[in-house]
Amino acid sequence: MDREGDAPADDAEIAKKPSSSIAPVAETPHATEWLLDAIVENIPNMIFVKDAENLEFALCNRAGEALLGLSRDTLLGKSDFDLFPRADAEFFQKKDRETLEKKVLVDITEEPLRTDNGVRWLHTKKVPILDAEGRPRFLLGISEDITDRKLADAALREAKTRAEAASAELEAFSYSVAHDLRAPLRAIDGYSEALLDDYADKLDDEGQRHLRSVRKAAQRMADLIDDLLTLSRTSRAELRRERADLTALARATVDRLRRTDPGRAVDVIVEEGLTALADPRLVAVALDNLVGNAWKFTSKKPHARIEVGTAPQQRTGDAATFFVRDDGVGFDMTYVEKLFNPFQRLHAPSEYDGTGIGLATVQRIVRRHGGRAWAEGAVHAGATIYFTLETDEDR
Repeated sequence: MDREGDAPADDAEIAKKPSSSIAPVAETPHATEWLLDAIVENIPNMIFVKDAENLEFALCNRAGEALLGLSRDTLLGKSDFDLFPRADAEFFQKKDRETLEKKVLVDITEEPLRTDNGVRWLHTKKVPILDAEGRPRFLLGISEDITDRKLADAALREAKTRAEAASAELEAFSYSVAHDLRAPLRAIDGYSEALLDDYADKLDDEGQRHLRSVRKAAQRMADLIDDLLTLSRTSRAELRRERADLTALARATVDRLRRTDPGRAVDVIVEEGLTALADPRLVAVALDNLVGNAWKFTSKKPHARIEVGTAPQQRTGDAATFFVRDDGVGFDMTYVEKLFNPFQRLHAPSEYDGTGIGLATVQRIVRRHGGRAWAEGAVHAGATIYFTLETDEDR
């Protein structure tokens, strides 16, 4: 792929005459010539000069010899057609002619070169050297070998593609397994319930207790599978950005929680005008998890408080920062890194129910939108979950 950019003609003027800034260092013409030769020889990039009429090499430095795998004696007096495949030579000379005819600097950001050392990729700049009347006499070329960088970029892209493919396969497998497990779990729970209802008189207390344990385990497994499916869907679903009303979404979650738990005394403050450029479906899932967690972890307080709002930018480059804060049980910041990992729980299931997937789902949703999520808290002093999303003002 070739991308060229032409600089203004004035950029070529610097090639008309030598700079006088080295005069104090080299006081004689011979010393000046020696110094200029030494500079050209020791520049780590390939430096070459061609005559403007025949486009034959008139100069090549040490780095050029090493890059091409050709000696200076082999290069000088030869044209590209004497040294390289015809297609390559035609491309090189086309750019040479463009440089000389337009009297401009030509920048070729990616240029393949077939050498005895294999194909090398160059970033080349070509400059016309003009005489006193402004006519092109020579062409100066400066080539940087970017082969290693290009190979590293290609390897990185390939690794990224492989990782994304593996992740997609794993997500598909997880979704399939989780989906297929739901039916047998329903059967286990259903038959256990039937045994308790229809054969209770034939089971002693210990037998009934075992069946209730089976039902409880099956239901917990079903909840876990449902959460895994939700986590998988957040990665697989198409992302559709639009103006999402976080205020309305948060209040809808609170209304559902109040209906399912009407006895709770919870003050919920949701800031007005919370909006983001995001997928409303996925943001709704994230808020369901965040507000639901706040509701759950304040359940042992007689009178709780939950806030949903915006916070100042936490670090340079962040988009708008939103938060969900509660005054519940909190957590030890020593374990904060575990919070967003799947299946990681800082509280025993006997204290608070859940599967440990909620915050992992939130983080995945936020990352899909290009944001980040983090937490702050203290034991018995509540918790705050922050997350960033792009808004209209960020564009």
